[in-house]
Amino acid sequence: MDIKTGDPLILVDASGMEEEGLTEGMKGWCNSITHVDKQYIFFMPSETKSMFVMTADRFVVDEEAKAAGLELNQDTIAKGSL
Repeated sequence: MDIKTGDPLILVDASGMEEEGLTEGMKGWCNSITHVDKQYIFFMPSETKSMFVMTADRFVVDEEAKAAGLELNQDTIAKGSL
């Protein structure tokens, strides 16, 4: 899996995160990446400024959105409240 900062993502495993409002199939962005014992993604759902840190294996790159040239930037970041 080759996720990069700014990539559009699809959450494919929301287990344990449902109470936070996350659902499988939810689209968002890779805000940043860190490595501890595994690769972790700082996930920002496309409709909010909230951030969730989860292992990278819970995501796939939204290839359709990426092919269309979408990436996280000042135009695509959510402008709403947390």
